[in-house]
Amino acid sequence: MTSVPQSQQEKVVELVRRYLDRHQPKDYRLEVVPDGVQQEDDWYYVVIRPEPENAGSYEYYGYLTEAEQELQEKENVKVLLVPALPG
Repeated sequence: MTSVPQSQQEKVVELVRRYLDRHQPKDYRLEVVPDGVQQEDDWYYVVIRPEPENAGSYEYYGYLTEAEQELQEKENVKVLLVPALPG
């Protein structure tokens, strides 16, 4: 995996935020970690963390999957939203 240039990183973060906003849970927020963007070939890996951090990742995997699918279908961007490790 490689780091993403700043301008491209900002575009990816903005797209992910926009699509993730459509799939936010009611009890907490899923936040993009701006420095957590990596690229491998044509795939972007974007780290997502819940706020507050005590939400279990199993609770929000479905929201991440829905946002990933929409991004690929509507924006033709291949993104894998990766849950942040607790702590």
